[in-house]
Amino acid sequence: MHSLKPRQRAMNVVSACVRIVLALLGFYVVVSLIVLGGFREVLTFTLQSNLMMAVSFAWTAVTLLGHWRTPPEWLAGSAVFYITVTGLVYYFVLRPDDFPRAGSFLGWFAINNNLEHIVTPVGAFLVWLVFAEHRRIPWKYVGWWLVYLVGYLVLILTLVAVLGDVKAPYPFLDTTLHGVGGVAWRVVFYMGWFAAISAAMVGLDHLLPARTAASELDPHDPCNGPL
Repeated sequence: MHSLKPRQRAMNVVSACVRIVLALLGFYVVVSLIVLGGFREVLTFTLQSNLMMAVSFAWTAVTLLGHWRTPPEWLAGSAVFYITVTGLVYYFVLRPDDFPRAGSFLGWFAINNNLEHIVTPVGAFLVWLVFAEHRRIPWKYVGWWLVYLVGYLVLILTLVAVLGDVKAPYPFLDTTLHGVGGVAWRVVFYMGWFAAISAAMVGLDHLLPARTAASELDPHDPCNGPL
C-alpha cells in the first residue's frame, strides 16, 4: 500500500462520481422496468446486466472514495462485458418494436429502450475504457464470462418449455416463431459472437496501457507502483 498523490486522489473522486451517476441510472432502470413491466422483466438480460453494472459501479465508487480495496478488475470487467452485450444485441439483433413498453417512473427519464439499451451500455464501456486500470483480466475469462450467458439461455428456454405462461423475453428465443431447431441454431450462432466479443474485450484490456493519467488507482493493490 502507498499513499495517493493529490492528482491521483482527484482522479479517483472524478471516476467515483461518474460511476455513481451510472449506477443510479442502472438502479433506476431496474426499478422502472419492474414497475412498468412487472416481475417478468426480471427474466430479461437487459434488467440483469443493468443491475450487475449498477452494483459493480456503486461498489467501485464507494471503495475509491473510502480508500478501500476495489473489486478485482476481472470482476468489475465482467459487469461491463454483460451490459456491452446488452447494447450490441439491441443494436444489431433486436428492433425497437420488440420492446413495446414505454413510460417513466416517478416522472423521471422515459423508459423507451434508449436508456437501458444504449445510454448505460455506452456509458459503462467508456468508464471502463477511460478510468479502469487495465492489463488485469486473465485470458481464461474469455470462457468464464460465457458461463453466465449459457446458464441464462438454458434457464430461459427451460422456463418457457416447462411453464406455459412464461414467454421468451426476446424473439430469437421464441420457439413458436422459429421452432426448436431455429432457436438452437440462433443460440449457437450468437454464442459464437459472444465469445468473439469476450475475446475482443480481454484483448483490448491487454492492449491498453496499464494506467494513464486518468486511471483510477487502488492504493491497496500490491500490483500498483507509484505513478
